[in-house]
Amino acid sequence: MAIQADTNLYPGINAHLNSFLQNEPGGWRNFHAEHITDIAREIDQHLPPGYFTRSEKSLQIGEFDPGSGSQGSTRTTPDITVYRQPSQRAATAAAAEASDTPVITIPLAQTLTEEDDLTGLIIYQAGEGSALGRPITRVELLSPANMPGGSHYEQYMVKRWDTLRSGLRLVEIDYLHQTPPIIPQLLDYSHRVEGALPYVILVSDPRPTFDQGKTDVYAFSVDDALPVINIPLAGADGVKISFGTVYNRTFESSRFFRMIVDYAQLPTAFDRYSSSDQARIQKRLADIQKNAGESPS
Repeated sequence: MAIQADTNLYPGINAHLNSFLQNEPGGWRNFHAEHITDIAREIDQHLPPGYFTRSEKSLQIGEFDPGSGSQGSTRTTPDITVYRQPSQRAATAAAAEASDTPVITIPLAQTLTEEDDLTGLIIYQAGEGSALGRPITRVELLSPANMPGGSHYEQYMVKRWDTLRSGLRLVEIDYLHQTPPIIPQLLDYSHRVEGALPYVILVSDPRPTFDQGKTDVYAFSVDDALPVINIPLAGADGVKISFGTVYNRTFESSRFFRMIVDYAQLPTAFDRYSSSDQARIQKRLADIQKNAGESPS
């Protein structure tokens, strides 16, 4: 007998849903579209005056400054750019600190390899007369094709290089525990490296200069809540976002996502989790099954 619920019964990433999405028949594209929309709405609700979000089909790679800025033209799945309107002044109060702290902080320049440097030298022509203002921060929900071994990995790394070199802040959300991490400094969970965690959010800020910039790493396990992170904007501005709130909203708003999660069964590709995470998942399922009146399978 299936055990299902209208809410996410994991404290963070739902291991059942996440595994299903990364394996056949999958459905990552559908999840990506819905989750990135929810992230945009959540950010919009908390932005200081003078900022807004805009989902875009073409990845904005340069800092857009009418007459002299840069803009990418490669078609990708829509993600989010946070803009600052040129006609309004941003809030002057310092941004509140995030509730969670990064696991590690890496010098930004170290997250880009020499190969990225060689392939990242691209010049873009910006259109004139745009009223959008200039991009400040990009938010990317990573897809399997963007990860090492994926069909668009090399192209993505070029765009990542150009994004950070242009001065934009970059937030990369990686829920893909079955693929190697996007930067080599992180422990590879997909290859069972000891101490690696399955889920990561990277916050890269190339300020005050690129060479002095940093990447904050927020990593968490299958039984951890998603972090609350302060996303950097212009100057001292920031916007604090609860990624757990957004994730649960996406899960609960989709009947399909809820229906494919059966807590009476182990997740798809259960062996792709570490032994310690397998134990955590089994304990959670036992608790859920006990509360539902079922005996653990």
